[in-house]
Amino acid sequence: MQKTIFITAYLPDRHIRRTLLLMITSSLMWPFGGYADDAELDPSVVELETVVVEGQAATKLGPLDGLQLSREQIPSNVQSLSSKDIRDSNATSLGDLMNSRLQSVNVNDYAGNPFQMDITFRGFSASPQLGTPQGLSVFLDGVRVNEPFGDVVNWDLIPMNALGSMDVFPGSNPLFGLNTLGGALSLRTKNGFDDAGADIKFTGGSWDRKKGEVSAGWNNGTVGAFMAFTGFDEEGWRTNSPSQVNQGFARFDWRGDDFSLRFSTLAVGNNLIGNGLIPTDLYNKNPESVFTSPDSTENELQQYNLGGEFFFNDKLSLTGQIYRRDSSRKSVAGDIYEDFEDISASDLGRPSKANGTLTGQPVCRYPDANKDGIRDYGLDKDGDELVDPGTVNVALSPNDSNFLLEVPALNPGCSTVKYDRLTGPINGAAGDNTDPISTDPLLSPSGVIEGTPIGILSKTAIKQNTDGASLQLNWNSDEHKFMVGGSVDAANTDFDTSQRLGFIDGNRRVYSDPANMNPIFVAGQQDIRNNSFTGKSTTFSGYFSETYSPLENLHLSFSGRLNHTRVKNHMRARTRAGFQNLHAIKDINQYHPTSILCNGGNLASCPNSPNYNDRNFIEDVVLAQDPYFGLGKFSETPTSETFDYTSFNPSVGISYLPFKEQDVPYKDLNMFFNWSQGTRAPSSVELGCAYDGTLVPQNPSDPNSSLTPKSFATIGGACTLPTGLSGDPFLPQIFANSFELGMRGKLFDDWEWNTSLFRTDLKDDIYLVGITADRSFFDTIGDTRRQGIEFGFLGKVGIVDFGVNYGYTDATFQSNFFMVSPHNSNAAVLSPNDQLSEDQFDSSGRPLRALNDMIEVKPGDQMPGIPLHNINASLNFHLTDQWEFGVNMIAHSSSFVRGNENNDHRQGDYDYFYGFDTSVSPDILLLRGRQFKDAGSVPGYAIFNLKTRYEFVKGFSVFGMVNNLFDRQYASAGRLGINPFSPSERGAIGPSGWNYNSNDWRSQTFIGSGAPRAYWVGLEFRY
Repeated sequence: MQKTIFITAYLPDRHIRRTLLLMITSSLMWPFGGYADDAELDPSVVELETVVVEGQAATKLGPLDGLQLSREQIPSNVQSLSSKDIRDSNATSLGDLMNSRLQSVNVNDYAGNPFQMDITFRGFSASPQLGTPQGLSVFLDGVRVNEPFGDVVNWDLIPMNALGSMDVFPGSNPLFGLNTLGGALSLRTKNGFDDAGADIKFTGGSWDRKKGEVSAGWNNGTVGAFMAFTGFDEEGWRTNSPSQVNQGFARFDWRGDDFSLRFSTLAVGNNLIGNGLIPTDLYNKNPESVFTSPDSTENELQQYNLGGEFFFNDKLSLTGQIYRRDSSRKSVAGDIYEDFEDISASDLGRPSKANGTLTGQPVCRYPDANKDGIRDYGLDKDGDELVDPGTVNVALSPNDSNFLLEVPALNPGCSTVKYDRLTGPINGAAGDNTDPISTDPLLSPSGVIEGTPIGILSKTAIKQNTDGASLQLNWNSDEHKFMVGGSVDAANTDFDTSQRLGFIDGNRRVYSDPANMNPIFVAGQQDIRNNSFTGKSTTFSGYFSETYSPLENLHLSFSGRLNHTRVKNHMRARTRAGFQNLHAIKDINQYHPTSILCNGGNLASCPNSPNYNDRNFIEDVVLAQDPYFGLGKFSETPTSETFDYTSFNPSVGISYLPFKEQDVPYKDLNMFFNWSQGTRAPSSVELGCAYDGTLVPQNPSDPNSSLTPKSFATIGGACTLPTGLSGDPFLPQIFANSFELGMRGKLFDDWEWNTSLFRTDLKDDIYLVGITADRSFFDTIGDTRRQGIEFGFLGKVGIVDFGVNYGYTDATFQSNFFMVSPHNSNAAVLSPNDQLSEDQFDSSGRPLRALNDMIEVKPGDQMPGIPLHNINASLNFHLTDQWEFGVNMIAHSSSFVRGNENNDHRQGDYDYFYGFDTSVSPDILLLRGRQFKDAGSVPGYAIFNLKTRYEFVKGFSVFGMVNNLFDRQYASAGRLGINPFSPSERGAIGPSGWNYNSNDWRSQTFIGSGAPRAYWVGLEFRY
């Protein structure tokens, strides 16, 4: 009788495994040779027992294949999920999966879409949102998927049904390169050898969700192929929030005795709607509502990856890959036009009509000899109040503005057009808001509705392509696990953004309607381009790793990485004068003319009707020639900048199993310690939007003028791109120092546990900081810290398997800084008479104290969006061989919202502002405004999810899921904001609910609401 002994063990070398299996099988067959029939009749033949030698599955260390270590050899709490874990979870996205299965993970749904969540691990984020501090690196088959523009991660571009495994490496592991500040996520795809067969799955249910998944793998022992496709369509649980996801993946493998080759391609085309946060009171009234819409994103990706491994012998191999990644992102965001509150009583958009001239004389007719559409001018340097000969329409130098003089009208004794106002101010806040309110309609505090812009549509287009290559030498021996390698990654980015003013309908949808827009608002008739940008980032890296095992129970780790990064930016950005509020860009020549501009230098060239507003002379001539204002309100200034960053990041660790060779219950106790350093070079967008605090004269043409930070003197707007950097400002790269101390082991052979203590300190962290009410920049904010404890436990008892994960994460700012947060109850309120001066800034151009609408963030203040406590737990019951049933619990404690970085926003406090109350005093007073009704945090929550599966016949099963079983109302994130749809006290309310008096607007907490209870069922066929 023939009997084979099967040995299951961790054997790192493929040749050893194959040879050993052949030797064992042959040796057992040899005594019986070709006499099997005779042996069966021979009573002396003894049947051998099956022997199982336990071992550990290998973890591939680093983005590339080649170096494989057992879990006990890695001195950190690496968390892993298999393809079965991923498939059985039925998770919609990686965010859902990680939030329900891993330690120290939470998700923040700022966008309101399951594919656009911020994933936070140990206080570090990987997010699809520009401006979010990124601290996690993500790899798919060794290709870095953090996009070059902002290091963002588009989770919707990763196909779940193509994933073969997922490993989460904590800390600042240098093997994963840049942006690995708090951890790295290594994803590996399936292949035709390990995943042969087919899987067809369909899911449907709540919110009209339809999801189809198809995957298939095949091999003939030498060549293998695998493909996967996912189609997802859903209306979404909130109003106007449909999404479509289409993901296709294919991989081909060729394996010989001494080599393996693989080629894969990934193609994705998605349309996502994420309608963002909503005010708390609106959520309480109608959780399905949206604040404004649309907020759409179109993501496309084509990725190609060619890699392989060559085996020199049983211990030495060479791995490498080249890749190309092309992605594009187009987005349209419809939002409230918050700058509406800055519209003043003198705004020319106020309805009015022409009524003769100011003096009753004929309208002035001005010459335009050079026919450039601007009134002729000259210089009067001799002070005789006459234009000097030869100076008409000459190019001006900065000091010439002191001698500028308009060329006189062609018809002396003339006047300008007089306009009579027909209504009160567009914004009722600019009317009479003091008691008793005037009955004069021209002073009405109600505001005007017709033709007034209240919404804004922002369009963004980003094209990115990355080419990369890497080569790595691997040595896998009993005592040494060593690798050394190098890589190069070159990324190109093209970015463009524009805005247009619009209206908001009764469903809170922002739309453009030029025909009904007051034509004086140029930004309501056409897109206003903010900036365009091209950037290139190139990184060269060399790295090594050594795990030395002098004893079977002792493993020492050493690794390091040398990076050199060069970032080149080329941009065109609107200048300071050009970045005025959109409502201030007006066509006053056509719709509010005050005079006649002739098409030449004589009366015969003059039209009959007014066609020019005298105010344009100031903007087109005086301000355009002043370097303080740049080149005019529609001009763009091209600039270039180059930055270089170099760093060497080391790591050391130890893993020790003191009782491994002893026959004791705790023989699997594994203690480990690791220290590592990581870096992140500022991304192209962070450098492009960097704050420049260099103190320069407020007016560049007057060196004796007051000093102000350079960012204030040269640009305006919310994170527009700088226009005169010449290599400055320079944001330093972020350095992260991490340590982790932990233990892990087993109880009763099949109960696993682990616990870890960790801390990561960041130096020169980068944050999107508001400096004024309408300007935000990326700036270095000093030090930050993430520290905590995590614990995990999983096992099986009878028909039940279970798991519990807990993480305590304390993420804090560790340096003082100031930032604008106007809707924080603790924001500074300064008198208008308290003028800005150079003594309000330190030598680096940062505020010395909180300026108007600013808050002060102090060491120890907790970072927003990161709960202290994170728990997930699961129970799975295998009721029969065919039927299983499971319950999962996810819980997070409360967290602060954005805008409350100082943790001092107080519910019940009042908003204060400076204004007039003539019943008390004719002077300006500090007045009490509205009460802050909402807290500066979102409360903690716990939700429960159910799942079940029944296999009717082998390979065919039905399954069902219930998410948020108890229909818990909760929020995962939030920010402080303003709500113009507030009830009226004095303002007119439009059809959309817009309050046209901004004094009535309420400061509220906007929340990222969680989905209600939902049901899904599905069918799956596997063979």
